[in-house]
Amino acid sequence: MRIVETWSTKQFKTTIYAMERWHYVEFEAGPMKQGFKFMKDTHPAPADVKSALSAEFLDGVYTIFNQMYVNFKDHIGK
Repeated sequence: MRIVETWSTKQFKTTIYAMERWHYVEFEAGPMKQGFKFMKDTHPAPADVKSALSAEFLDGVYTIFNQMYVNFKDHIGK
């Protein structure tokens, strides 16, 4: 697995990794991470992966991070 591209926004850090059969996209916010695999058959280049990361998809990622944070705070962060 190798890093192909990394960028940050105010919500999270995003990294695209290249693997043999997949592009793996990792989102990181605070102590939490989310990851998604994109098959190279359907998303052969990192640009194809980036184009799949629509505003609606990223809003969903952010919403899940908020849920993860609340769960972490309520159960572990005490």
